[in-house]
Amino acid sequence: MSFVHLIGTGGTIASRAETGGSTVADSADQVLGTIGLPTRVSVEDVLHINSFHLTFKDLLTIHRAVAAACKNPDVSGVVITHGTDTMEETAFFLSLLHDFDKPVILTGAQRAADQPNTDGPENLRHAVVAAGSPQMRGAGVIIGFEAQFHAARYTRKRHTLATTTFSGGTRVAQLYDNYLLRLATPNPYPVLDAPDASFGALDIPIIDASPNSNAKLFYAALENNADAIVLQGVGAGNAPPTFTDAVKAAVAAQVPVVLSTRVPTGPVAAIYGNGGAATLLEAGALSAGELNTYQVRILLAILVSQQLPVETFRDTFAAQTS
Repeated sequence: MSFVHLIGTGGTIASRAETGGSTVADSADQVLGTIGLPTRVSVEDVLHINSFHLTFKDLLTIHRAVAAACKNPDVSGVVITHGTDTMEETAFFLSLLHDFDKPVILTGAQRAADQPNTDGPENLRHAVVAAGSPQMRGAGVIIGFEAQFHAARYTRKRHTLATTTFSGGTRVAQLYDNYLLRLATPNPYPVLDAPDASFGALDIPIIDASPNSNAKLFYAALENNADAIVLQGVGAGNAPPTFTDAVKAAVAAQVPVVLSTRVPTGPVAAIYGNGGAATLLEAGALSAGELNTYQVRILLAILVSQQLPVETFRDTFAAQTS
Protein backbone atom coordinates (compact mmCIF):
# COMPACT_ATOMS: atom_id res chain seq x y z
CA MET A 1 0.00 0.00 0.00
CA SER A 2 1.47 3.35 -1.01
CA PHE A 3 1.76 6.22 1.44
CA VAL A 4 3.03 9.78 1.83
CA HIS A 5 6.15 10.41 3.89
CA LEU A 6 6.05 13.54 6.07
CA ILE A 7 9.36 15.17 7.01
CA GLY A 8 9.18 17.70 9.82
CA THR A 9 11.67 20.55 10.14
CA GLY A 10 9.80 22.93 12.45
CA GLY A 11 8.56 26.36 11.42
CA THR A 12 5.47 28.34 12.34
CA ILE A 13 3.24 25.35 11.62
CA ALA A 14 4.86 23.65 14.64
CA SER A 15 5.23 26.79 16.80
CA ARG A 16 3.40 28.00 19.87
CA ALA A 17 3.54 31.32 21.71
CA GLU A 18 5.99 31.63 24.59
CA THR A 19 7.63 34.55 26.32
CA GLY A 20 9.42 36.52 23.64
CA GLY A 21 7.34 35.23 20.74
CA SER A 22 6.37 31.98 19.04
CA THR A 23 8.97 29.21 18.88
CA VAL A 24 8.93 25.65 17.56
CA ALA A 25 7.22 23.33 20.02
CA ASP A 26 5.37 20.52 18.19
CA SER A 27 6.71 17.46 16.42
CA ALA A 28 5.57 16.59 12.90
CA ASP A 29 3.44 13.82 14.38
CA GLN A 30 1.68 16.33 16.64
CA VAL A 31 1.07 18.65 13.70
CA LEU A 32 -0.32 15.77 11.65
CA GLY A 33 -2.60 14.77 14.52
CA THR A 34 -4.62 17.98 14.09
CA ILE A 35 -6.12 16.85 10.78
CA GLY A 36 -7.98 13.89 9.36
CA LEU A 37 -6.60 12.32 6.22
CA PRO A 38 -7.71 9.67 3.73
CA THR A 39 -4.04 8.88 3.02
CA ARG A 40 -1.62 6.75 5.01
CA VAL A 41 1.29 8.89 6.28
CA SER A 42 4.65 8.01 7.79
CA VAL A 43 6.37 10.68 9.87
CA GLU A 44 9.97 11.71 10.48
CA ASP A 45 11.42 14.74 12.27
CA VAL A 46 14.84 15.76 10.92
CA LEU A 47 15.00 19.31 12.32
CA HIS A 48 13.11 21.24 14.98
CA ILE A 49 13.84 24.89 14.22
CA ASN A 50 12.40 28.12 12.90
CA SER A 51 13.59 28.48 9.32
CA PHE A 52 15.47 31.72 9.99
CA HIS A 53 17.97 29.47 11.85
CA LEU A 54 18.55 27.32 8.77
CA THR A 55 22.12 26.56 7.65
CA PHE A 56 23.58 24.98 4.52
CA LYS A 57 24.32 21.92 6.64
CA ASP A 58 20.60 21.71 7.47
CA LEU A 59 19.76 21.79 3.76
CA LEU A 60 21.92 18.72 3.26
CA THR A 61 20.10 16.99 6.13
CA ILE A 62 16.73 17.67 4.52
CA HIS A 63 17.94 16.54 1.09
CA ARG A 64 19.22 13.23 2.45
CA ALA A 65 15.89 12.57 4.16
CA VAL A 66 13.99 13.35 0.94
CA ALA A 67 16.25 11.12 -1.16
CA ALA A 68 15.91 8.23 1.29
CA ALA A 69 12.11 8.54 1.28
CA CYS A 70 11.92 8.70 -2.52
CA LYS A 71 13.99 5.52 -2.82
CA ASN A 72 11.30 3.66 -0.86
CA PRO A 73 9.09 2.03 -3.53
CA ASP A 74 6.03 2.29 -1.26
CA VAL A 75 6.29 6.08 -0.90
CA SER A 76 4.11 7.92 -3.43
CA GLY A 77 5.24 11.42 -2.46
CA VAL A 78 6.96 13.49 0.20
CA VAL A 79 5.66 16.43 2.26
CA ILE A 80 7.98 18.72 4.22
CA THR A 81 6.71 21.03 6.95
CA HIS A 82 8.98 24.08 6.99
CA GLY A 83 9.08 27.71 8.06
CA THR A 84 8.02 30.20 5.41
CA ASP A 85 10.94 32.62 5.91
CA THR A 86 13.45 30.54 3.95
CA MET A 87 11.16 27.99 2.31
CA GLU A 88 12.00 29.34 -1.16
CA GLU A 89 15.69 28.55 -0.64
CA THR A 90 15.10 25.02 0.65
CA ALA A 91 12.61 24.23 -2.10
CA PHE A 92 14.96 25.47 -4.80
CA PHE A 93 17.92 23.61 -3.30
CA LEU A 94 15.94 20.36 -3.32
CA SER A 95 14.69 20.99 -6.86
CA LEU A 96 18.24 21.29 -8.19
CA LEU A 97 19.05 17.82 -6.81
CA HIS A 98 15.72 16.03 -7.25
CA ASP A 99 16.00 13.08 -9.63
CA PHE A 100 12.78 11.21 -8.87
CA ASP A 101 9.32 11.13 -10.43
CA LYS A 102 7.75 11.45 -6.97
CA PRO A 103 6.52 14.91 -5.92
CA VAL A 104 8.07 16.74 -2.97
CA ILE A 105 5.77 19.38 -1.48
CA LEU A 106 6.88 21.95 1.08
CA THR A 107 4.21 23.58 3.18
CA GLY A 108 3.84 25.41 6.46
CA ALA A 109 1.89 28.20 8.10
CA GLN A 110 1.83 31.93 8.57
CA ARG A 111 -0.08 31.61 11.85
CA ALA A 112 1.24 29.57 14.76
CA ALA A 113 -0.36 26.30 15.87
CA ASP A 114 -1.93 27.82 18.99
CA GLN A 115 -3.69 30.64 17.12
CA PRO A 116 -7.42 29.99 16.67
CA ASN A 117 -7.25 30.81 12.95
CA THR A 118 -4.05 28.92 12.21
CA ASP A 119 -3.64 28.03 8.55
CA GLY A 120 -1.21 25.16 9.15
CA PRO A 121 -3.57 22.16 9.40
CA GLU A 122 -5.41 22.95 6.16
CA ASN A 123 -2.16 23.60 4.29
CA LEU A 124 -0.81 20.29 5.52
CA ARG A 125 -3.98 18.41 4.56
CA HIS A 126 -3.81 19.87 1.07
CA ALA A 127 -0.13 18.98 0.73
CA VAL A 128 -0.65 15.38 1.79
CA VAL A 129 -3.61 14.93 -0.56
CA ALA A 130 -1.56 16.34 -3.44
CA ALA A 131 1.59 14.34 -2.65
CA GLY A 132 -0.42 11.14 -2.65
CA SER A 133 -2.12 11.86 -5.97
CA PRO A 134 -0.90 10.12 -9.16
CA GLN A 135 -1.59 13.40 -10.96
CA MET A 136 1.43 14.96 -9.29
CA ARG A 137 3.92 12.49 -10.75
CA GLY A 138 6.73 14.37 -12.43
CA ALA A 139 5.79 17.67 -10.80
CA GLY A 140 9.16 17.98 -9.05
CA VAL A 141 9.62 20.07 -5.93
CA ILE A 142 6.61 22.22 -5.08
CA ILE A 143 5.59 24.87 -2.56
CA GLY A 144 1.97 24.32 -1.51
CA PHE A 145 -0.04 27.06 0.25
CA GLU A 146 -3.71 28.00 0.25
CA ALA A 147 -4.52 25.02 -2.03
CA GLN A 148 -2.16 26.31 -4.73
CA PHE A 149 0.99 24.43 -5.75
CA HIS A 150 3.85 26.37 -7.32
CA ALA A 151 7.09 25.01 -8.76
CA ALA A 152 10.06 25.80 -6.51
CA ARG A 153 11.97 27.74 -9.18
CA TYR A 154 11.03 31.46 -9.12
CA THR A 155 8.54 31.04 -6.26
CA ARG A 156 9.15 33.44 -3.39
CA LYS A 157 7.53 34.76 -0.25
CA ARG A 158 5.67 37.94 -1.18
CA HIS A 159 4.07 39.06 2.10
CA THR A 160 5.28 38.95 5.69
CA LEU A 161 1.92 38.05 7.23
CA ALA A 162 -0.74 37.18 4.63
CA THR A 163 -1.64 33.50 4.30
CA THR A 164 -1.51 33.76 0.50
CA THR A 165 2.18 34.52 0.71
CA PHE A 166 3.84 32.47 -2.06
CA SER A 167 3.75 33.22 -5.77
CA GLY A 168 5.98 33.59 -8.80
CA GLY A 169 6.76 30.08 -9.97
CA THR A 170 4.78 27.96 -12.39
CA ARG A 171 1.38 27.10 -10.87
CA VAL A 172 1.47 23.34 -11.20
CA ALA A 173 -1.83 22.40 -9.57
CA GLN A 174 -4.85 23.66 -7.67
CA LEU A 175 -6.83 21.74 -5.06
CA TYR A 176 -10.58 22.21 -4.76
CA ASP A 177 -11.60 20.45 -1.53
CA ASN A 178 -10.27 16.97 -2.37
CA TYR A 179 -10.31 17.45 -6.15
CA LEU A 180 -6.82 18.08 -7.54
CA LEU A 181 -6.52 19.83 -10.88
CA ARG A 182 -3.09 19.47 -12.54
CA LEU A 183 -2.36 22.60 -14.55
CA ALA A 184 1.24 22.45 -15.77
CA THR A 185 4.59 20.71 -15.71
CA PRO A 186 7.61 22.91 -14.92
CA ASN A 187 10.37 23.21 -17.50
CA PRO A 188 13.09 20.62 -16.85
CA TYR A 189 16.62 21.65 -15.88
CA PRO A 190 19.72 19.45 -15.51
CA VAL A 191 19.88 17.67 -12.15
CA LEU A 192 23.00 18.60 -10.19
CA ASP A 193 25.13 16.29 -8.09
CA ALA A 194 24.50 16.62 -4.38
CA PRO A 195 27.24 18.59 -2.62
CA ASP A 196 29.39 16.96 0.03
CA ALA A 197 29.82 18.08 3.64
CA SER A 198 32.05 21.01 2.62
CA PHE A 199 28.87 22.73 1.39
CA GLY A 200 27.94 23.39 5.00
CA ALA A 201 30.97 25.61 5.62
CA LEU A 202 30.68 27.91 2.59
CA ASP A 203 30.67 31.68 3.07
CA ILE A 204 28.70 33.43 0.32
CA PRO A 205 27.63 36.96 1.30
CA ILE A 206 25.08 39.10 -0.49
CA ILE A 207 26.26 42.66 -1.17
CA ASP A 208 23.56 45.21 -1.90
CA ALA A 209 24.00 48.03 -4.42
CA SER A 210 21.77 51.03 -3.78
CA PRO A 211 21.96 54.85 -3.78
CA ASN A 212 25.14 56.07 -2.04
CA SER A 213 26.43 52.51 -1.55
CA ASN A 214 30.09 51.70 -2.09
CA ALA A 215 32.21 48.57 -2.51
CA LYS A 216 33.76 48.52 0.99
CA LEU A 217 31.74 45.49 2.09
CA PHE A 218 32.52 43.76 -1.19
CA TYR A 219 36.26 44.18 -0.65
CA ALA A 220 35.86 43.15 3.01
CA ALA A 221 34.24 39.92 1.85
CA LEU A 222 37.22 39.25 -0.41
CA GLU A 223 39.68 40.02 2.37
CA ASN A 224 37.81 37.60 4.65
CA ASN A 225 38.07 34.75 2.13
CA ALA A 226 34.49 34.65 0.88
CA ASP A 227 33.95 31.59 -1.32
CA ALA A 228 31.74 33.56 -3.72
CA ILE A 229 29.70 36.78 -3.73
CA VAL A 230 26.22 37.72 -4.90
CA LEU A 231 25.97 41.37 -5.93
CA GLN A 232 22.34 42.47 -5.77
CA GLY A 233 21.91 45.34 -8.18
CA VAL A 234 19.04 47.71 -8.87
CA GLY A 235 16.85 47.68 -11.95
CA ALA A 236 18.09 45.21 -14.53
CA GLY A 237 21.24 44.53 -12.50
CA ASN A 238 22.93 47.92 -12.23
CA ALA A 239 25.23 49.31 -9.55
CA PRO A 240 27.34 52.40 -8.82
CA PRO A 241 30.54 52.39 -10.92
CA THR A 242 32.71 51.64 -7.87
CA PHE A 243 31.55 48.02 -8.01
CA THR A 244 33.11 47.40 -11.42
CA ASP A 245 36.67 47.30 -10.12
CA ALA A 246 35.49 45.19 -7.17
CA VAL A 247 34.07 42.57 -9.54
CA LYS A 248 37.30 42.58 -11.52
CA ALA A 249 39.27 42.05 -8.30
CA ALA A 250 37.08 39.09 -7.34
CA VAL A 251 37.38 37.48 -10.77
CA ALA A 252 41.17 37.92 -10.68
CA ALA A 253 41.16 36.17 -7.29
CA GLN A 254 39.03 33.35 -8.74
CA VAL A 255 36.09 34.22 -6.49
CA PRO A 256 32.85 33.83 -8.49
CA VAL A 257 30.49 36.81 -8.53
CA VAL A 258 26.84 36.60 -9.54
CA LEU A 259 24.87 39.69 -10.45
CA SER A 260 21.20 39.66 -9.45
CA THR A 261 18.51 42.31 -9.08
CA ARG A 262 16.36 43.44 -6.18
CA VAL A 263 13.38 43.79 -8.55
CA PRO A 264 10.83 40.99 -7.90
CA THR A 265 10.30 40.02 -11.55
CA GLY A 266 12.30 40.27 -14.76
CA PRO A 267 15.83 39.30 -15.77
CA VAL A 268 19.24 40.83 -15.32
CA ALA A 269 19.92 42.55 -18.66
CA ALA A 270 23.05 44.12 -20.15
CA ILE A 271 21.48 47.48 -21.04
CA TYR A 272 23.49 50.12 -19.17
CA GLY A 273 27.23 50.80 -19.07
CA ASN A 274 29.25 52.87 -16.60
CA GLY A 275 28.54 50.48 -13.73
CA GLY A 276 25.38 49.02 -15.21
CA ALA A 277 24.86 45.34 -15.92
CA ALA A 278 26.66 45.59 -19.26
CA THR A 279 29.80 46.79 -17.47
CA LEU A 280 29.56 44.32 -14.58
CA LEU A 281 28.99 41.30 -16.82
CA GLU A 282 31.89 42.35 -19.04
CA ALA A 283 34.01 42.57 -15.87
CA GLY A 284 33.33 38.89 -15.25
CA ALA A 285 30.16 38.69 -13.16
CA LEU A 286 27.70 35.90 -13.96
CA SER A 287 24.08 36.81 -14.62
CA ALA A 288 21.39 35.45 -12.30
CA GLY A 289 18.96 35.61 -15.20
CA GLU A 290 15.48 35.61 -13.67
CA LEU A 291 16.47 33.81 -10.47
CA ASN A 292 16.04 35.93 -7.39
CA THR A 293 19.01 36.81 -5.21
CA TYR A 294 18.39 34.13 -2.60
CA GLN A 295 17.73 31.24 -4.96
CA VAL A 296 20.72 32.07 -7.14
CA ARG A 297 22.88 32.09 -4.02
CA ILE A 298 21.83 28.46 -3.41
CA LEU A 299 22.78 27.50 -6.96
CA LEU A 300 26.10 29.31 -6.59
CA ALA A 301 26.84 27.47 -3.34
CA ILE A 302 26.22 24.04 -4.84
CA LEU A 303 28.51 24.74 -7.79
CA VAL A 304 31.26 26.29 -5.65
CA SER A 305 31.24 23.20 -3.43
CA GLN A 306 31.88 21.00 -6.48
CA GLN A 307 35.18 22.76 -7.30
CA LEU A 308 34.56 22.67 -11.03
CA PRO A 309 37.01 24.02 -13.64
CA VAL A 310 36.18 27.64 -14.49
CA GLU A 311 34.63 26.96 -17.91
CA THR A 312 32.64 23.98 -16.63
CA PHE A 313 31.44 26.12 -13.72
CA ARG A 314 30.26 28.90 -16.04
CA ASP A 315 28.58 26.49 -18.46
CA THR A 316 26.78 24.63 -15.66
CA PHE A 317 25.68 27.90 -14.10
CA ALA A 318 24.39 29.18 -17.45
CA ALA A 319 22.41 25.98 -18.03
CA GLN A 320 20.50 26.65 -14.79
CA THR A 321 19.83 30.35 -15.42
CA SER A 322 18.98 30.45 -19.12
